[in-house]
Amino acid sequence: MKKSWMVGMVSAAVAAGVMSGCQEADGHSGSGKDEEPYTMTMVIAGTRQRGEARVEEKINEILLRELNMKLDLVILPWESRNRELQLMLTGDEKIDCFYTGYADAIQYMKKGQIVDLSGLVRDYGANLKRIFREEDLEGISVDGFVFGVPAHCEGVSVPAVFMRKDLVEKYHIDVTKVHSPRDLEPIFALVQAGEPDMTMLFSNGSVNGPLYRLGSAAYDPLGDGIGVLMDPADSTEVVNLYETPWYRDTAGMLYEWYKKGYLSREAATENRGWDAELRTGTVFSMITGDHPGILSELESSTGYEFVAVDFARQGIRRSNYYGDIIYCIAQNSENPAKAMQCLDFIYGSEEIMNLLNWGVEGTDYVFTDEENGLITFPDGVDAYTVDYSLNLAWELPNQYLSYLWEGSDPGVYEEMGEANRRGAASRAFGFLFDSTGLEVQEAAVAAVCDRYAPSISSGAVDPEAYLPRFVEELKQAGVDDIIKAKQEQLDAWLLAREEEKGDR
Repeated sequence: MKKSWMVGMVSAAVAAGVMSGCQEADGHSGSGKDEEPYTMTMVIAGTRQRGEARVEEKINEILLRELNMKLDLVILPWESRNRELQLMLTGDEKIDCFYTGYADAIQYMKKGQIVDLSGLVRDYGANLKRIFREEDLEGISVDGFVFGVPAHCEGVSVPAVFMRKDLVEKYHIDVTKVHSPRDLEPIFALVQAGEPDMTMLFSNGSVNGPLYRLGSAAYDPLGDGIGVLMDPADSTEVVNLYETPWYRDTAGMLYEWYKKGYLSREAATENRGWDAELRTGTVFSMITGDHPGILSELESSTGYEFVAVDFARQGIRRSNYYGDIIYCIAQNSENPAKAMQCLDFIYGSEEIMNLLNWGVEGTDYVFTDEENGLITFPDGVDAYTVDYSLNLAWELPNQYLSYLWEGSDPGVYEEMGEANRRGAASRAFGFLFDSTGLEVQEAAVAAVCDRYAPSISSGAVDPEAYLPRFVEELKQAGVDDIIKAKQEQLDAWLLAREEEKGDR
């Protein structure tokens, strides 16, 4: 196995745990080679891949040999994943495990659409228990119901602008003069004058849009992103995000850029992900989270090189640090024990992680430095023609087992771990909000957000005109009830933590 580049991030116990986890799970589940292989359906989000069937075949060679199981990978498009996943969960379609975030997972739990993982992790989570502390696994729970297990991935990033390197050089842009988003305005004006058909900044109203990405250093979303902590390293006051000066000013800045033609005219309704947009070659820049290795990720995803400028000195370990990217097991699963057995195996399998993320060696990628796990496209293949290149290691179970793209620092995972540890911890780090009893208000607030937030947050409309209406309808929908309950729960959680410290 090519894992010298993982030293320091993935322990020897984890690497060895592939087989021990397999043996432990086999012992509990009673899987045998004479049984009919169980097929685990795994649902993730991303761009559908032409070579998916070919990659699944390779994955299943491993799973059949080790677990007498198979994998059915389902990739839902980013723009429709929540809707399609909900249909799968509410119908009778077979689904075993799926990727989501904790705020959505709690809703699935309330609807009886996912199973409690506490016993399953105990019995079949050998690799999970080697990677995570017990309290981190048990922390993704409400009243003892463990609703998901965390992906092992980068957890802290800082908001940054990423500009096409070829255009930065063409227009002699001095990136050292960029310290805040406002400093981008003269750059956008310069590049737009020379490239009038280009969009200056990728924008949409989703969590991948510039407003919410800039928010990663401004507030802790406390799950749903409605009642938030501004200045989370020091403050514990829960406020309505959409009433804050920060939201109003940031949305106003984007609206100014929209009027100047820097953003797409379809920003409010843009559903395609940033990778698809940047791959077209018609977008100059985007704002997202900067973390070790991202420049190589962008190049392999889009075919372009980028220059990054950070807008913050350090990231924030927010309340949902371990719950931001989690895997749940659906109530629709025909055998939750086997689903957990297979999922846990993937957490410890370098082979399967790289098949899922990069495809098949020699066809979809080749090594440029096998000792350090660095890869690139084979001759004659690029980001546009590759048959399979998911390139979403952060979304998959164990990012730290994934190979790195050519040009990456071989020590990037050590750097990532250090960045995670160095990030300023939110005062609410580890807190999970339980909205039981507020289902009516939540549904009404969500409907109001769906009407207003995409347009305002993307910069497509004037916040001075629409924001007062938005806030008023949120209040009518019961947003203050949600914020009050969240504040009460947070206060109680903080008090319990202080009392626990005093007892030690």
